[in-house]
Amino acid sequence: PLFLQAKCQTCWLEFNNRSKMDWSTGDLVWFDPSIGHPLPGEILEVHRAAQVIIVQAMINGKNQTFTLGPGEGNLRSRQDLGKTGVEDMTQLEDLHEASLLWNLKLRYDNGLIYTYAGSILIAVNPYKMVADAYGIEMAKTYSGKPLGALPPHLFAIGSAAHAALPSSQVVVISGESGSGKTESTKLVMQYLA
Repeated sequence: PLFLQAKCQTCWLEFNNRSKMDWSTGDLVWFDPSIGHPLPGEILEVHRAAQVIIVQAMINGKNQTFTLGPGEGNLRSRQDLGKTGVEDMTQLEDLHEASLLWNLKLRYDNGLIYTYAGSILIAVNPYKMVADAYGIEMAKTYSGKPLGALPPHLFAIGSAAHAALPSSQVVVISGESGSGKTESTKLVMQYLA
């Protein structure tokens, strides 16, 4: 998927001052296995005498283990995002490109195509209509509700813009070709109509 193909090397800075042997079995980590981007993993074993850490990561649906020696892997603590990630990425404790992309991937894999980054809505195009996500009943659900009161949705953005009328409002919808801008624009206009 696109999420794991992103070039994260430019964002991969070492913010964690923990030495390699301060880690424990079961710790959740980000690590760089030299495949072009960091991976989320879990420490399986710590061998202090040999200065080796064994980390497990899920790749293409299969658990794989990596043995990291001194100076390898660039380990960093990782927040447990559960199975569906967080609705608002400002809640991420380890804020970097890899964690943002991983959160979006978790949400997308669970059919949750919308995620907030504060008051900004990020939409990942599912390339299909999502059943029961845009009808009149859904519009009524979001009507008059403040941003963040309900799960992330285009109608939440429409509701926030409508609530701030009569002062001028702008809803900016941007993205790459094929990202769903036209459909998103239609849905926001449908909500406001």
